[in-house]
Amino acid sequence: MSQSSKMNAALKKYVFQPLLDNGFTGQYPHYRKVYDNRIELLAVQKNKYGNSFTIEISTIFPQQKDRKKNYNDHGEGLDDINVWDTNLRYRLPGTIDGWFYYTDVYTCTFKIKGRKFVDYLAVSETKKQNFQPPESYKQIQMADESIYEKVCVDVNSQMQKAFVWWKKMSKKYS
Repeated sequence: MSQSSKMNAALKKYVFQPLLDNGFTGQYPHYRKVYDNRIELLAVQKNKYGNSFTIEISTIFPQQKDRKKNYNDHGEGLDDINVWDTNLRYRLPGTIDGWFYYTDVYTCTFKIKGRKFVDYLAVSETKKQNFQPPESYKQIQMADESIYEKVCVDVNSQMQKAFVWWKKMSKKYS
């Protein structure tokens, strides 16, 4: 089973199943919870280079008079709207550079013209056997079989910020 498959299985078990048990509906990567005055949305966005993901949330208020400010209604109906159709979003702060990584991760800090930059290098399970990190890169995360559950613990910890954000938006726009 690939790292990506293991991560998806852990997310379904430890993150999304509890959401589904508490009134959310949907399936990976889009979830929603419908209330009388709003719909709370959640989406998983995979990093295009692999090895990590982020989670974005949003909420829409269908009864709002000027709802175009809140989301793009393409005419498909509310059942098809997801986070990426909305204008007001919140991204959960991932543990490394804003992303949740489930591989070995190396980092290097350097300066160019007085400005500080940080580079992250994710190394997948298949590439790490013969991997030699570039000079000055230090390993900051080592992936083993426990990494998937650890990442889910991090996600669930950050989900507390999502619930606070949803509550704040509900008070502001209801």
